[in-house]
Amino acid sequence: MKKRRWSLSTLWTSLIILWIFLCFYVFLYSKLVAVGYKLEEAKKSHEELVMINKTYKAEILSFSSPANLLKTANAAGIDLMASPSGWFYVDVKRAEPAGVKINDTAEAGTR
Repeated sequence: MKKRRWSLSTLWTSLIILWIFLCFYVFLYSKLVAVGYKLEEAKKSHEELVMINKTYKAEILSFSSPANLLKTANAAGIDLMASPSGWFYVDVKRAEPAGVKINDTAEAGTR
């Protein structure tokens, strides 16, 4: 059997096609790496914001504790009608049944 030699034009065409696929592969790989870095950066930013949010929630709860509220009210000379120890937190949930107008006010109550 005779070995078939590749012609020069076939060799160049093959090399050009291989070069195009190689460039395309490198381009896609670099884009995937860049997206991965951006995703990692966004994840770190999200974790940082969650931590800051937890810190602020803890601060708000400490400032709104009954002992701190009494201390602040006494320092400002405000007489409270009910002691803060009888207060409670209420989660405000938004429900919009048909035909009901909501005015977005939350009111505190006592037990």
